[in-house]
Amino acid sequence: MKVLIVAPDAPPYKGGISRITSILRDGLTHLGHEVSIVSPKFRVGELKFSTIPFGKYSEFDIIHVHGPTPFLSDLMLLLHSKRRIVYTHHAQISYGSEIVAGTYRSLHKILAMKAKALIVHSFDYANLFSAHKNVVVIRPPCAFSNLAGDFNIYSKSLPFTVLFVGQLRPFKGVNLLIKAASMVRDVHFIIVGNGYLKPKLLRLADKLNLENVMFYSNVSDDELVSFYKKAHVVCLPSVNTTEAWGLVLTEGALFGCVPLASNLIGVRENVKLLGGILFRPRSYIDLAKKIRTLSENMNLWEKLSQKCCKAASKYTKVYSPDYYVRKHIEVFSMII
Repeated sequence: MKVLIVAPDAPPYKGGISRITSILRDGLTHLGHEVSIVSPKFRVGELKFSTIPFGKYSEFDIIHVHGPTPFLSDLMLLLHSKRRIVYTHHAQISYGSEIVAGTYRSLHKILAMKAKALIVHSFDYANLFSAHKNVVVIRPPCAFSNLAGDFNIYSKSLPFTVLFVGQLRPFKGVNLLIKAASMVRDVHFIIVGNGYLKPKLLRLADKLNLENVMFYSNVSDDELVSFYKKAHVVCLPSVNTTEAWGLVLTEGALFGCVPLASNLIGVRENVKLLGGILFRPRSYIDLAKKIRTLSENMNLWEKLSQKCCKAASKYTKVYSPDYYVRKHIEVFSMII
C-alpha cells in the first residue's frame, strides 16, 4: 500500500501531530508499506501556507490528511474529494473571534464529510461527526512507554514542581499558568517549549517578578524524561478547543505526575482515563487553587500520583504504537 500523509506538522518539527505521524510512518514502513509525509514549510503565526493541495498524487492508494488547517486540510478535502482520503480530525480550532471560529468550524465539518473515513481520538469528538458513516476512534499512542518502567513516585523530591510541555502558542494558555505561579510562589514551575509567544511570556514572568518560573527550549527526549521524573504535576492550561487531547498528560503520568488540565472536550476524556484533575478553562485562580491543594496535601498528591501512574501504564500497554498502526491499516483497508 502506498500512503501519503499530509500533516500541518511533521518531523523534525516537535509537537503532538508530528510525533504520531512519525510513529505511523515508521510502523507502516516496517510492515512493508510505502509512506511519504508532506507538510507546509511557510508559516505566519497560526497560519500555514503550501502548494501541497494542488498536487496530483495519483500514485498513492491512500491520502491521509491531518487537520484542521484552513489552507491545507480544507483544500485537500475540497480538491481531492474523489480520491481515497482518510481524514484525522485533531481539534475544533478556535482562532480569532468565536463568531469567525464557529463559522469556520461549521464549514470545515461539511468538508470533513467528504472523506471516505474519519478518525478522531476521543468519543467526545466522534459525537461531533456522528452523521459520518465511517467515524473511527483511535487513541493516540505515547512515545515514552518503554522509558518509564515501574516508576517510583517516591523518588521525587521537593520543592513541589509543576511542569508544562508544549508549543508556546496562544491557545496553550501558558500566560494563565504564569499568573497562577504568582499566587503560589513556593511552588516551582518549569515551562518546556518553543514558540513565537516566548518573548511575551518571559516579559510577563519578569513583570510579575517570578523567581519560581523557569523556561527551557530545544530539550532532548532524555532531558524531557528527566523533567517528568522531577515534576509532581503536569499541567495543560489550554484556553479553547484547539487543544483536544494532550499526550503530554499521559507522558507525565507515566512518571508520577498528576495531570491537571482545562475542562475541554477531548481533554476531559483523556484526564478521566488517567484519573487526573480538571479546572475551569481560562481561570488562573481556579488553577492556582488546584495546585495549592496538591502542594499542601502530599498524602493526596501521593494517592493521585500512584493512581495516575498505574492508569497511564495501562493506557500505554493497550494503546501502543503497534495498536495505532494496526488500527490505521484496518481503516485504510476498509476504503480500498
